[in-house]
Amino acid sequence: MNVYFSDQYQQQISRIAQTIPQMRKSILVTGATGMIGSSIIDILLCANQKYENQISVFALGRDRGKLEERFSYVTNIHSLKFIVQDVMEPLDEDIEIDYIVHAASNADPISYAKQPTETLLTNIYGTNNVLTYCRNHLKTRLLLTSTFEAYGKIAGKEIFTEIDSGEVDLNQIRSCYPESKRAAEILLRCYHQQYEVDGVIARLCSIYGPTMGKNDSKAHAQFIRNGLQGKNIVLKSRGLQKRTYCYLMDTISGIFTILLKGESGEAYNIANEESVITIADLARIVASVCGTSVVYEAPDAIEQKGYSRPQNCILDNAKLRSLGWESQYSLEEGIKATIGVLRETTEQTN
Repeated sequence: MNVYFSDQYQQQISRIAQTIPQMRKSILVTGATGMIGSSIIDILLCANQKYENQISVFALGRDRGKLEERFSYVTNIHSLKFIVQDVMEPLDEDIEIDYIVHAASNADPISYAKQPTETLLTNIYGTNNVLTYCRNHLKTRLLLTSTFEAYGKIAGKEIFTEIDSGEVDLNQIRSCYPESKRAAEILLRCYHQQYEVDGVIARLCSIYGPTMGKNDSKAHAQFIRNGLQGKNIVLKSRGLQKRTYCYLMDTISGIFTILLKGESGEAYNIANEESVITIADLARIVASVCGTSVVYEAPDAIEQKGYSRPQNCILDNAKLRSLGWESQYSLEEGIKATIGVLRETTEQTN
C-alpha cells in the first residue's frame, strides 16, 4: 500500500508542510517517484491542502503508470500535473516554473553496477537539460541533489566541508556515479557564472526513510527490509567505515532550507551531526529495533562491483545550520519512524 496513507507518515509530512512559507509559485520535481522526489511532492500538496498555499506542482517521471500509482490519492487534478518524459530529453520551454528540485538519478549500488552508462549520462545530460531550461528562464531557481560521494577520498581526512575535494578512482566502473555527480555540480557552477543561472547544490549523506525503493540495494535499505520481515540483518563486509546518516524528513527540510535560503552557486551538506556511526553499528541498531540478529555473508560478484571502497566519510553541516536548519530525528528515532510507517503500511495492505 502507498505510504501516503500511513497516519504516521501523514503526521511527518504535515510537520514540514506547515513550515513552508506562504507562496503562489510553481515547482517542478524531477525523479518524482523516487525516494526523495515523491516525499517532496507529498509535502507540497499537503502545504496546499492544509496550510493554504497555492503551489502548482509538476512531477516529472519516465513512467506514467508509476506516477499515477504513487500519487493515486490526488483527487484535485489541478494541484498536480504529470510530465511524462526522461530527463535526458529537453524540458518543455513553454511551462513556466519558479523552482526546480532536480532529484532524478540512479542512486543505489546495483544500478551503478548494471547500468553504469545510463547512470553517468543521466546525471550529466539530465542536469544539462534542466540547466538549459533555467538559462532560458532566469527567474527559475534550481536545486541539484548531489552526494557525499562527490568528495572522493582525501588521505588522512574523514570529516568533509563544502570546500574539500578528493580523488575518485577512474579505474572503477562504480565511479560512474560520483564522477558524474561531480560533473553535474561543476556544470551548475559554470551556468551560474557564465549565464547567471540561479542554482544551489545539496550534497546528501546516507539517507533512509519509508519511501526507499523496494529494490534499493544500499546496505541500510537492505538492513531495514530484512528487519521488517523478521529476518537477520546481513552484513557483507566488516562494516567498520563510518558514515553520516540522515532521516528522510530531516533531509527534505534541509532541501527546502537550501532552496529558499541558500546562496546561489553554493553547495551545502545535508547531514545529521548526531547520526555518525559505522555500518556495523547501524546494522545492530536496526536489529535491536526489529528484534532480529546480525549475521555476516559474502557479497556476490554484482554486489562487489557496486560497492564503494571502505573509508570514513563524515559530513560537516555547519554551513546548512547557518541558514537556520536543525535536525529533528536522532538515528534511533529515524529508524523507529521508518519501521513504524512501513509496518503500518503493511498492516493496512493486509
